[in-house]
Amino acid sequence: MAVEKEIIVAIEFGSSKIRGVAGCKNIDGSVQVLDVEQVDARNCIRKGVVYNIDKTVMCLKHILEKMEKELNLRIRSVFVGIGGQSLRVRKNTVSRQFAAKTVISQELVDSLLKFNRNTVYPGYEILDVIPQEYRVGLDTTTDPVGVLSNQIDGTYLNLIARAEVREYVLKCVEAVGLDVAGILVAPVTVAECVLTDTEKRSGCALVDMGYGTTTVTVYKNNLLRHLAVIPLGGNSITQDLCSQQIDEDEAEGLKVKYGSAYSDLNGEELAKNLLMNNGRTIEERLLVDVVEAREEEILGNVAAQLYNSGFQDKLLAGIVFSGGAAGVKNLEKAVFARIRPDKMRFARSVPFELKPAHAEQVMKDGSLNTLLSLLYKGNRNCVEERETVSVEDIKEDVREEEVKPEVRPEVKVEEEVRETVREKETRPEGKRFWTKVKEKIEILTKTVTEE
Repeated sequence: MAVEKEIIVAIEFGSSKIRGVAGCKNIDGSVQVLDVEQVDARNCIRKGVVYNIDKTVMCLKHILEKMEKELNLRIRSVFVGIGGQSLRVRKNTVSRQFAAKTVISQELVDSLLKFNRNTVYPGYEILDVIPQEYRVGLDTTTDPVGVLSNQIDGTYLNLIARAEVREYVLKCVEAVGLDVAGILVAPVTVAECVLTDTEKRSGCALVDMGYGTTTVTVYKNNLLRHLAVIPLGGNSITQDLCSQQIDEDEAEGLKVKYGSAYSDLNGEELAKNLLMNNGRTIEERLLVDVVEAREEEILGNVAAQLYNSGFQDKLLAGIVFSGGAAGVKNLEKAVFARIRPDKMRFARSVPFELKPAHAEQVMKDGSLNTLLSLLYKGNRNCVEERETVSVEDIKEDVREEEVKPEVRPEVKVEEEVRETVREKETRPEGKRFWTKVKEKIEILTKTVTEE
């Protein structure tokens, strides 16, 4: 296919899968999904962080080969989402004082931001900075330019992660011969995409429940106020069931079919035994208790992070749940019982329209929200046409071959004879032979002359 539009390619390094998506954005705001590919990454990524580079590179190569075959284009660069357990936020304040009242300029505001970016966190690096409010004199504002004051305090929210998180991702992408079109903080990207402008302005929390982690992001007055990654996810429940001597795949199936985040059934209603593949049985009551206990722990950690944000009583738009692990039964009941938000909704898919092509590959369970948000955030073409050999190129090569000078056969033979003579002359026995011939010729010449 010819590259008629900018085709964006994004990669998500998830805790259970590495996913890739290719698509293009239309003028009407919709997105045409051209391909979605994924491979199992449980043996090379943990809690969203690459720990086995060689295996990750192999997975990435497999995805790119399948995508290039589907697109019939060569992928040159990708947008990459970064997340993981080490991702967190740190507040920082930078102050300036002046001898006399001064009009705050844009250059001064930029210098405060630059100074903040140089803040050192041992073992961590700053991935992004979200300016909060500026305190100018006794007033607080988000736009201090033009205000007259003798002091300004800028507050910033620094998104930091361990230095190796970004380093390992870059190594994997470069190992497959690609450029990085952009590095995006995945939890922030999906929150900005999934949450509405009204929710971010009024105050809202997005709880993204994944395979290995649960991420909480809090917005108020259109600004990111808090972010935390809880090292618990859907796989935590599966592993709890595996402790009952159940195979992992079967435990996952039992969790999806019978698990519940909140159960109000009595013992008699949960008295039956569930038959497993190997002929063994497990009590339904035990299975429900295991799932409910872990879900209660996850929601307890979510409530704690909302409290730590300082905005738990200012979230007028409530809580939005996203991610594949948010599909557990009765999660809504569990949330209202343990967190008691004013409002709650589930983001089963992204808010923008997905046009036909491969849109049918997009599941409506929230598991692809992060991947599609990375695609939507991309702003550069990532592909180019494959190199092809045209008929004209072949004809030109033939013409070049035809115009090459050809040596005649008799010339070749004469040159070979001369070369043989030269070779013989260089040999010792050859020298003796030609010396004798020369002597005989001289004798004959002398005899003819005398006669």
